[in-house]
Amino acid sequence: MSEAPDMTCGSPDPILEVWAGSFRPQESASPELPPHHHLCLGCGPENPHGHHLRAQRCEHGVCAHHIFDQRHVGAPGIAHGGAVATVIDDLFGFLLYTVGELAVTRHLEIDYLAPILLDTPYALHAVVRSREGRKLDLGARIEDVAGRSVATATALFIVVDVEHFIRSQAKTQDRR
Repeated sequence: MSEAPDMTCGSPDPILEVWAGSFRPQESASPELPPHHHLCLGCGPENPHGHHLRAQRCEHGVCAHHIFDQRHVGAPGIAHGGAVATVIDDLFGFLLYTVGELAVTRHLEIDYLAPILLDTPYALHAVVRSREGRKLDLGARIEDVAGRSVATATALFIVVDVEHFIRSQAKTQDRR
């Protein structure tokens, strides 16, 4: 039986360290933001089941464009609410590049204001509304081509350090 890699807080996983480092503020930050991970369900370019969301910095936060397709169907012709929630949560994750720190979702609340249709372009916007210590209060909206909001969301994210992910990965290894 092979031995699991050492994932203790004293010996960080170099892959996680590099990943965590990508969230630190960049001197010459491009407006295009990189995917969180190549297999991320929201934005990973190599995830065949993912949304392949691409976001960029904009004036007050981050923005993106997205089209839900047949992989995301709920009711006929309409995106599944869970697929919409995935995209919004991932959009919030892109805000972490502007904050310059890692954080995790503590609470996510979505108001679905109109059906989000398949094969229809939408504009997405997310902002940091406020910060109190480790707590990030985030807000987002999805708009149709006419600029009408079809969904709004708020979230509470908690700033964590890379050790949070190292401990989680170690728990996964322990269960195998």
